[in-house]
Amino acid sequence: MKKGMIALGMMGMILCMAYNAFGADEFKPAVDFKGSRLAIGYLDSENAGSYPDGSFQMPEAKLRFNLQMAPDMKVVARMNLNNATFVNMDYLYLDYTNLLAMAAPSLKDSLFNPTIRLGRIKLDFGEETWGNNSVEAVTISPSATNTGAYDEAFQIFQALPKDKLGVPVKWALSLSNGNTTSGADNQQSKAVCFKVGVNPINELYVSASYFNSGELMNGSAEMTFAGLATPPTNATRWTRTVTELDIRYDILASSPSRSGQPGKENRLNPVSPAWSDSKAYIRAAYGQFTDDGKDTVAPIVKVTDRQGTYYFLEGCYNATEKLYLATRYSWAGFDKSTLYASLNGAAGSNAYTRISVGAGYRLTDTTHFKVEYVTNTEDMATGAKEPENNQIAILFTTLFK
Repeated sequence: MKKGMIALGMMGMILCMAYNAFGADEFKPAVDFKGSRLAIGYLDSENAGSYPDGSFQMPEAKLRFNLQMAPDMKVVARMNLNNATFVNMDYLYLDYTNLLAMAAPSLKDSLFNPTIRLGRIKLDFGEETWGNNSVEAVTISPSATNTGAYDEAFQIFQALPKDKLGVPVKWALSLSNGNTTSGADNQQSKAVCFKVGVNPINELYVSASYFNSGELMNGSAEMTFAGLATPPTNATRWTRTVTELDIRYDILASSPSRSGQPGKENRLNPVSPAWSDSKAYIRAAYGQFTDDGKDTVAPIVKVTDRQGTYYFLEGCYNATEKLYLATRYSWAGFDKSTLYASLNGAAGSNAYTRISVGAGYRLTDTTHFKVEYVTNTEDMATGAKEPENNQIAILFTTLFK
């Protein structure tokens, strides 16, 4: 009965969308490629790194299609074409704004009139996930933890201007499969992800995120940290929980009070650090994770849960209008000194530290030249050799804005 009601509700919503999308004869659908991006250049790492021989690479290539089907309805599809090879379709979703307001017009300008997103999406967890690529980030590499997930999901989200609550606030809530099986779930329970962000003053932005995968059986999780997605050893059922707090402070941030013109950045949505319009910024993240597992198949064996913390501290300085300098220190590790796993491909590691130092030059507003040097340090199990995986990178990057 419960599943039938859900199915009827979804069917009604889809019919309503279709009617509004194609019932407005005066509207003409339009398509653009904003959000597409490309990075191409040379990467070289030590023997245990990703590029031991040094090679010319296209590590970041995304072709994004934004199809405006109706004034309130948009379909987004993004192809992952890293190294000129089709990898997957990492975005394929539908956005519908003002859907609830159609049924109750009084909701249109209210505190609750969220946009509805349905399809394969990037879960809104943390802040790095929206700039963790070599094009939009100020450094070429992500942090040591790099939390994030792509999943089939139902999401609602909304941004509220200052006049609604006294300060700009945004929030997002999603239900998703949680497991890595594309297009299907392996358990009735769904993953829950919630995030709230606030911009109390022009220079300061703070957000808090929470994720719970629901029961995953013995499958891998979509939400990863330090590249770890697999269940704890011997677990036949398990659940992943991750929480994160993010903060960013901009120094000499552009604002109407200083320049008479609004800043280029949306302070409530600081997603592309390389395009910062501040003289400098500092941002930090702190998170905790728990992988709670158990064995349900005889003979029952003990499962050691994984618990740990992670953090990063990042800074960027716009030395000139064209040149910017950036660095990031990041760390991820387990609370127990006897617990080891594969962190960012380093098998048998207990903690992972990454230091990134780089610079960028804006050839144009959308095309940058970037260089970076990265050191990776791991705490390894006794007898295990720490991998040699430091790396340098030289890239040209372009973003379609």
